[in-house]
Amino acid sequence: MRGKLEQPKGLIELILVELERFDLEYREIWLSYEYTCPGGEYKSAMALPVTNSRDMTNTFFRELLSEARRLSGLEGSEDQGVGLFVANKAATMLPIKNLCQRVIEVLGEPEPLSESRAYIDLATSGYHFRDESKSLAAMGFDERFCFFMARAREKMDQSYYTLAADDLEKAKVLCATTPLIFKLIGICHRELGHLDLAREMFATALRMGAREEDTYLYLAEVDFFLNAMGEAEQTLSHMLKDFPDHIRALVELANVRYQQGQDYLDLLDRAVSLDEQAARQAILQTFVFKKVDQPPKKLITAAEAARQLDLPEKTLVQLAHRHRLPTRNHQDKLMLDENEIKAWAFVYRRFNLLQDEVDRIALVPERDAGQGLALHS
Repeated sequence: MRGKLEQPKGLIELILVELERFDLEYREIWLSYEYTCPGGEYKSAMALPVTNSRDMTNTFFRELLSEARRLSGLEGSEDQGVGLFVANKAATMLPIKNLCQRVIEVLGEPEPLSESRAYIDLATSGYHFRDESKSLAAMGFDERFCFFMARAREKMDQSYYTLAADDLEKAKVLCATTPLIFKLIGICHRELGHLDLAREMFATALRMGAREEDTYLYLAEVDFFLNAMGEAEQTLSHMLKDFPDHIRALVELANVRYQQGQDYLDLLDRAVSLDEQAARQAILQTFVFKKVDQPPKKLITAAEAARQLDLPEKTLVQLAHRHRLPTRNHQDKLMLDENEIKAWAFVYRRFNLLQDEVDRIALVPERDAGQGLALHS
């Protein structure tokens, strides 16, 4: 038993703590933290009600122990001589308590938080207990800004968009006049499927002067999938004033007009006249023939569509299974909207894309016909 008690398997090491955000509505703060325990190394976050610094600190360590016990598979082991404790609690408890006390003091200030330097300092603060040089509390505002931007880009490269957005929000607290921050936050929300938030960020970035090609395209794309076609058309029209020969913008504006039942072929013709290969590729990759959030007007079977388009039914079915043409599901059967499939065939024939699609599908083994990238459905 003595040897067992001396084993370090019950140790927790708290690596870092950062103040993630204030939630004024519920009067609580969120702390993010990293630690090691017998179960491994973890990153986590918890909400702390703002009461007093002692209770907040005790709550933090109590919840940390509970989480570490669960992750280490030690739940129910209290009576078996297996305990957990924070090895560096003496060195970490006071900084965390001071952090909580500063929260209470800042929330008690009369001036708006956005104008409080103490709030800005606190909202971007944190402690690294392994390496003090990495502690946010020891950095100046400029250094913190660079740190958050670099870490956010690293997280985005790793597809950790929620974590990246959190860091970008902190960078925004430090410097809310940089349009790049708003654009990057928009990209994170776009990847997470938060389209309304993404739209707000892209629109803000554009208003602040981020008139790069991708800012326009991101905003138009989000508006498109929110079925805000009028806004998407306006954004792309403005983009074409800045970039009059932009192939993708021409194709996407044509798509927006198609979705609204307006003339669109002149835009595709212009794109093809400028750069045929790029325009054809843009049509393949971005043109959506299925009407967004609109019910089908006239459903037809693949056999009927094949007859109208003068194409083999088997080819149409294979293209549908590979999501290469607009389809509709009706009572678990493959159906096509007559207007959508005719528009698809017309555009693809006009720009010499249809035969390429037919030839490509002929090379695909039939067993793979259900696999493909969803482009048009």
